[in-house]
Parts: sequence; structure tokens; C-alpha cells
Amino acid sequence: MRSPGNQWAGSFAVVLLGAAVSTSATAGGTPETKARLPGTTWQSIAHLPDWSGVWELDWRAGAGRGAMGMPKLTPDYQARFDKYRADQKEGKNQQTQTANCDPPGMPQIMTQPYPVEFLFTPGKVTVAIEAYSQMRRIFVDGRPHQEDPDPTYQGDSIGHWEGDTLVVDSVGFIPDSLIMPGIGHSDQMSIEERIRRVSPDTLEIQRTIKDPKVLTEPWTVTLTYKRHTDWDIKEYICAQNNRDSADPEGRADMNLKR
Repeated sequence: MRSPGNQWAGSFAVVLLGAAVSTSATAGGTPETKARLPGTTWQSIAHLPDWSGVWELDWRAGAGRGAMGMPKLTPDYQARFDKYRADQKEGKNQQTQTANCDPPGMPQIMTQPYPVEFLFTPGKVTVAIEAYSQMRRIFVDGRPHQEDPDPTYQGDSIGHWEGDTLVVDSVGFIPDSLIMPGIGHSDQMSIEERIRRVSPDTLEIQRTIKDPKVLTEPWTVTLTYKRHTDWDIKEYICAQNNRDSADPEGRADMNLKR
């Protein structure tokens, strides 16, 4: 069953597209060194796990917010979360800025009720996300993280293959994205994902969030996705005919005059 939302929920498929391996200084290493890493040439991509198809988060497998549990917060952020919940009782915090078409960013972009697909090209795995028409770029060519990355919604993501598992480390997120509703993050947040196919039509992402200013210990959850081979990613234009919005205090608004 396809999931509802601002746009008709669509599909996802692993598609292999051509792209040359970057040899710029920012990528790090020599072309010869990078060519020996899995996923950096078309020949090596052919030996990687088959993630073709479109993948939908499996809510029946415990992907719901309550099933993922709560992270353990530092006293400061626990107090902020308690105030957030108290304000909800007064009608605030009913909506986030996603109602105004801002994408949620990592990690929440990976738990939207819309599908994703993985595009393999030499030196890079691109995650095409139907929700808000977002793209994540995971570099697997041996480059390090940028020394001072510009904060972005999806962060600076560096990956490598450990057998059939893609291990991704992401840093450098915009300050106003959320770990989960009511819980922000600091500039020290990092997210590790271990992505692997556990059966022909099941993909598993084990996600661990670390943030010493916000969390008293790393928060790990496991997300399960199901494959749909007959789906395609659909266009998602949030601002088109958008009547739902949020004011600065998170109160829901509905514009019926457009």
C-alpha cells in the first residue's frame, strides 16, 4: 500500500548511472588507490549487492516512532523536551517547518512515509528520496570528511563497503533540523548507518546517532524497508497547492483560499 502525503506516494529503484570517479584533491588519494575500493569502478559495482528496486519503510516491522523508543537526553535537552510537550498541551508545536515545505533533514528524512531508491555510480551512492524531492550523496571513493563542511540538511556523508554492508558516517547538519520532534541537536551530532540487504526484498538500516551535548549515550535504532520492483519515484513539489502551514510557535494553519 502506498503512503499518503503532500504528493502521491511513489516508488523506488536501484539504478546504476554513469559517472566518472573524481580525481580532485578534495576526494583524497590517487586514482589508482581509489580504483581498488569497492564501488569506485563499474566493474566493482557489478559485484556489489543488488539493491535495485524501490524501498519503502516497513511500518509493520516496528518502524513507528513509539517502537523506536526514546533517546536518553542530557538534563538540558530533557528540560527542553519537557517544555515542548507542555507547550503541545497549549496548542503549540503541533506542526514543524516541514508544513512550510522545509525538508526535515537527517535523520528524519529516512523515516518519511515515502519511498527511496539507491543509485550506484563509480565512487558514489546516491539516495533519491521521494519526500520533498531530496537527494543524499554518499562518497565511497576514500575521501575524508570536509574539514569544515557547510551545514546542510543531509550532512556530509562518507561511506565504505564492509562485505555486503554499506557503512556511512555523516556530519555537518543544519542547526534547526531535529533528531525527532521536540529534540534538536548540536554541532557535534554524527550519524552512522549500516545498510544491508537481509533477504531478497528486505533492506535493513541500523542507525546510530551520537551527540554528547544532547544524548547521554548513542541512540541506535534499526529500520526495515521492503522492496517494490514495480514502483518509480514520483515528483514531490511541496509548495504546489500547499494549504497546510505552521506559525512560528508551531500552531497549525490551513489556507483554503488558494
